[in-house]
Amino acid sequence: MNNSVTNNKSTHAKRRADSNPSTKRQQQRPRLDMNQAPRIPVRSTLASRSNHNSPTTSTTQRLSNISASSIASSSRLSNASVNSNSSRISAASSPSTKSMSATTKARKPTIDKTKKPIPTWDTKGRLNQLQAQLTETSEEVNEIEKLQQDLESSLQSKDSMLREAMQKVTDLERTIQETEDRHQDELDKIREKFVSKNRELIYSNERRKKQFAGFESELSNAEFEYRQAERAIEDEERENTTLKTQKRQVEGSLAELDAATRNKRLKKKSLMSALTAAEEKSETLSNQIESKSRYIHELQKSLLENEKLRRKDHDKLQELKGNIRVFCRVRPAVNSKTEPNLINARFFGDDNESMELTEQTSSTLGKTITKTHTFTFDRVFSPEASQKDCFEEISQLVQSALDGFNVCIFAYGQTGSGKTFTMQGPTFATEETSGMIPRAVQQIYEVVQQLKQFGWEYKMEGQFLEIYNETINDLLGNSSNYGKIKHEIHHEKNGKTSVTEMTSVVLDSPSKVKLMLRKANQNRATGATNMNERSSRSHSVFTLQLTGHNAATGETTAGILNLIDLAGSERLSMSGSTGDRLRETQAINKSLSCLGDVIHALINNKEGGHIPYRNSKLTWLLRHSLGGNCKTLMFVNVSPLMEHFGESLCSLRFATKVNSCQVGTAKKVVK
Repeated sequence: MNNSVTNNKSTHAKRRADSNPSTKRQQQRPRLDMNQAPRIPVRSTLASRSNHNSPTTSTTQRLSNISASSIASSSRLSNASVNSNSSRISAASSPSTKSMSATTKARKPTIDKTKKPIPTWDTKGRLNQLQAQLTETSEEVNEIEKLQQDLESSLQSKDSMLREAMQKVTDLERTIQETEDRHQDELDKIREKFVSKNRELIYSNERRKKQFAGFESELSNAEFEYRQAERAIEDEERENTTLKTQKRQVEGSLAELDAATRNKRLKKKSLMSALTAAEEKSETLSNQIESKSRYIHELQKSLLENEKLRRKDHDKLQELKGNIRVFCRVRPAVNSKTEPNLINARFFGDDNESMELTEQTSSTLGKTITKTHTFTFDRVFSPEASQKDCFEEISQLVQSALDGFNVCIFAYGQTGSGKTFTMQGPTFATEETSGMIPRAVQQIYEVVQQLKQFGWEYKMEGQFLEIYNETINDLLGNSSNYGKIKHEIHHEKNGKTSVTEMTSVVLDSPSKVKLMLRKANQNRATGATNMNERSSRSHSVFTLQLTGHNAATGETTAGILNLIDLAGSERLSMSGSTGDRLRETQAINKSLSCLGDVIHALINNKEGGHIPYRNSKLTWLLRHSLGGNCKTLMFVNVSPLMEHFGESLCSLRFATKVNSCQVGTAKKVVK
C-alpha cells in the first residue's frame, strides 16, 4: 500500500513538473522515494523460525531484531524526507523551513516506554505491535508529503513573484535606457545649437574685422590723398615762382626776341591761366586756414576770459558769505541701547541754518521748567546728514585753494562729538563714509585734470603735524624722533605759514593720500577717557600746498589748504583723567581757552589792538587763518547725548562768537 501511494505521488509530481517550468529546477534536488526504504521480510522471517534449534528464543530474538530494524528504517525514512524537504525549501523561505523542521521533529515516532513489554514468546503480539508502528510511520510519511506539497506550492508562488520582480527590473532598465537616449538626443541638439551659434559669432567677428580693415584702408587712402594735395600745392607755388622769373626774363629780351615772343606769349597765356587757377585755389585754402585759426584763437581767448570771470565771481561769492563761516553738525547716535538718552533738537530755516535745543530743568520749588536755546549759523547739519552733504558745502572753499587763496577748515567740539570722523572718516572708510580730507584731495585731482585743457599744471605737496602738550610732532616722520626735533612756526608777509623740519609728500595720486592718512593715524596720540574710549589727545593739522602755472598766460598761483582736527574739549570732573591723561586734558583745555581769547579779542578789537596769538602753539599756527589773509570755515560738532548737554551749549555759544567775528579780506596769491 505504501509503495502504491508513493508511486502515485511521484507520477503526480512528475506531471506538475512537466507543466510548470519552475518545477524543473526542483527536479534536480534529491527526493526521497518510498521504494528506496528498506522492506521488512515478515514471511521469510516467520518461515525461517523452524530452522533454528531453540525456536522460542530464536524467534523472539529475530522479532526483536526485526522491530529494531523497522523502527530504525522508519526513523531514517522520516529524517531523509525532512532533510530532502528542508533542502528544497530553504532557498525560498527560512521561516517555513524552521516551521517544517519543528513539525517534523514534533512528529517523530516515539516508542512509549511506559507500556508493558510483550513477552518474548508472544510472536503474534509483537507482529501486531510492529504492524501498528508501520501504520503510524506511513501516516507520518503522508503528512510529511502533504507538507512537502504545500511547501512546493509556496515555492512556486515565490518563483512567480521573483519573475514578476525581474520583469519590473527589466522594464525599469528599459525605461532608464530610453530616458538616457532621450537626454543624449537633447544634449546633441543643444550642442548642435551651440556649435551653430558659435560659428555665427565667429563669422560675425570676421566680418567686423574685415569692415574695420576696410575703414583703416579708406583712412590711409584719405591721408595719402591729403598729402598728395599738399605736395601739389607746394609744386604749384614753386612753379609760380619760376614762371614769374621767366616772365621778367622774357620782358627784358622782348625787343630782341620779337619773333620768338609769339610762341612764348601763347605759352605764357596758358601758364598764366594755370597760375591764376593755382593762385585762386591757394588763396581759397589760405583764407580757410586763416579763418579757422582766428576761430580757434577766439575760442581759447573766450575760455580764458570765462575762467577768469568764474574765479572772480567765485571769490565775490565767498566774500559775501563771510571770511569766517561756521557750520554746525550734530553727530548721529551710534547705538540706541548704549546711548538711550538723546537731546531734543529741532532744525529749521530756509537754508537749514537754525537749530533749537530744548532742556527740562527743575526749580527750587520742584516745578519743571522748559528752556529753549536757539542758534543760527551759516549751515546746520542734522544727524541724518551724510558725509557727502557736508562736503558739498565746503567744496567751494576747496576750489578757492586751487584759485590761489589760503583756506583753513577746522573742526571744533567736545570729545566724542565726531570731529575726527568728519575730517578723516572711520579707519576702514568707504565711498560714503570717507571724511573731508580724502574728499577734498579727490576733488582737487578731478579739477586739476579738467584745468589741463586751459594750460594749467599743478603740483601738490602734503604735510601732517600734531600739537601734543604744546609740542609740534611730524606725523609723517619717524615717531622715535618725537621731542628730539624742534619745529618752529614762521609767518610770511604774503600770508603763508610754514613749519620747519617737516616731512613733505608729493601727492600725485589719491592712493598716496590714503597711505599718508593711515600712517598719521598710527602716529597720532590717542587715549581712553570717561567721555570717549578713543579720544584724540592732540590737535592734528593737514596742510596741502597747491602750486599752479599756466603756460599760455604766464600766470602762477600758490594756494594752501589747511584741514585741522582739534582735540576734544572736556571738563576734568567728567573726563576722569589722571596722570598723563590729566596733563593732556589740561594742555588741550588751555589751548582751546587761548583760542577763545583770540576770538574774543578779534570781536572787540580796535585798530592796532593786541591779539594774543602767541599764548599757545595752536593760536600761533592759526594766526593768518583767524585774522589775516585766509578764507576760514569752522565745523562745530555737537554730541547728541543728553549727558553732554552742557558741553554742547558751550560749544554752540563759542561757535556763535566765531560766526560774529569780522576779519580782513582774503587776497589771492599770484606770482
